[in-house]
Amino acid sequence: MNARTLLPLTIALCAAFLGGCKAPAPPAQWVSAQVDAGNERLLFEVTELALRKKTFPVGAGLDPAKLSATSGWRISLAPFKGKGVREQAIVQYTREKEPGRYKAEVRVKRERNEDLVRPMDLTYAQWEPDPDDAEMARVILHFIEALLSTGGEVLRKAPNAQ
Repeated sequence: MNARTLLPLTIALCAAFLGGCKAPAPPAQWVSAQVDAGNERLLFEVTELALRKKTFPVGAGLDPAKLSATSGWRISLAPFKGKGVREQAIVQYTREKEPGRYKAEVRVKRERNEDLVRPMDLTYAQWEPDPDDAEMARVILHFIEALLSTGGEVLRKAPNAQ
């Protein structure tokens, strides 16, 4: 082979291998709702309870000053490549104009273990991004809504809804 045919072949091979490099992380999937809370302390106690109820480790990730809570990683290893996962819940609140009203946003970030040799050993885990678990985010948000519920929400339904 001469240099003229070798150069395009080399470029094509490099492009093929570079295209298979690390894939971009999937887009974040946030689930949101309006919630009412008497104060921010109650809001964070309810958030911590909802995270613990779904077995997410809660620690230093609660930040009342920023109105956000980030859990630790909930890890579930499996003996097969790509089957072990870890999940992290992120809850953010935004104050609304009305006092005591907040916009709650929940995301459950998910990663899978791609280690082939020792998938059950956490020290060898190779975590790759996986699509967010929107269903688990919905469950956490529903727990927060239910724990903050006063029962008056049922009475506020539209009069023609029966």
